[in-house]
Amino acid sequence: MMHPADEGLDLRQRRTRQALVKALGELMLERPFQNLSVTDICQRAMVHRTTFYAHFSDKQELLRYLLLGLERECVETCLPRDWPGSARDYFLSAARNILDFFLARRTLYQACHQSGADADAHVLEDKAAEDLSRLLSHPRFQAVAPGCDSAITARFYAGAMFSLLRWWLNSDDPVPVERLLFHLDRFIPAL
Repeated sequence: MMHPADEGLDLRQRRTRQALVKALGELMLERPFQNLSVTDICQRAMVHRTTFYAHFSDKQELLRYLLLGLERECVETCLPRDWPGSARDYFLSAARNILDFFLARRTLYQACHQSGADADAHVLEDKAAEDLSRLLSHPRFQAVAPGCDSAITARFYAGAMFSLLRWWLNSDDPVPVERLLFHLDRFIPAL
């Protein structure tokens, strides 16, 4: 999936952005974001500083771009498409996929969180809430929970899930994925 900010860019420009993102991600695994300079990023990416500034105004903008791309990748790969099952099964399946996705990228996520930039990106939470709301608006949900607004319910569960995800990713000793899923299984009513 193409990053939305890359629409209208030619292949060379998209490759330059990919090189800068890759360089930033690698460097953030080595040292704190605050200790990185645009020069460090450019040297790692083998890109001239003027080229960097043709794409991004500063390293904060590059970091936001990296996070948005990460969340969009998660949306594309983790959220079930055209889910035929229950809203509950959708939520639990998406939770497992998202936990696995971020577990594989835990160190990078922690580096982003420590920089404070992760507060800017909510693409994944918004998309999950939107999909869940659509499922919850189905008549079978309305029969189980009459009078409940699907958008409010979806936002509640998506917000709770992503708060749990942030806590889990930033924990010094994260509980195993299966333990989280065990609890989620008990928290979610038969929707």
